Amino acid sequence: MLLGAVRGSKTMKIFAVLLLGVGLSLGACSAPGPHLQSAAGVLVEPLGPEADDLIVLVFSSPDCPIANAIAPALERLHTQTRAAGGTLYLVHARTDVTAERASAHARAYGLTMPVLLDHEHALVDHLKATVTPEGVVLVRDDSGWREVYQGRINNLYASLGNRRDAATEHWLRDAIAAAAAGASVTPKYRRPLGCFIEMMP
Repeated sequence: MLLGAVRGSKTMKIFAVLLLGVGLSLGACSAPGPHLQSAAGVLVEPLGPEADDLIVLVFSSPDCPIANAIAPALERLHTQTRAAGGTLYLVHARTDVTAERASAHARAYGLTMPVLLDHEHALVDHLKATVTPEGVVLVRDDSGWREVYQGRINNLYASLGNRRDAATEHWLRDAIAAAAAGASVTPKYRRPLGCFIEMMP
């Protein structure tokens, strides 16, 4: 259900949405993930056999104001994930974001995590991502990849256009800590608030 939309003139059409009534069954994710081009120009398989056992994916967009507003939090999450022995990837889901633009965006916002380009929506479809920003935490065990959390990063925005001075709930941070400790995450899904990921034609 769309609660709001902000349309740009010549650049991007940003659809700000709050997804209501959407459920997600999180569990085993044993199928191998796709290969994606990175902003650094190399091919990466974020859920491949050489990946760390803890992977965090954050879907983002250079023009999404909510995604850009949480950039400092994302950099802290990157540091947290590395300290836990995992990898956090920033995933640009828009088809028109080039490697050069993704790299410039990372520099502008002080983001040092690896950046992936999901032009074909391979990861978007694989993980059923819907908006930017949206975070996914996966751990690998004997049965393969398992999603332990998906959804909102924090509560910096209480609702569309209603930004707090600072976040008071840090759901993705808590999910990463729980996953690294082998603990359960509850709830496993929080409806994301942000800019709609446009469907592929």
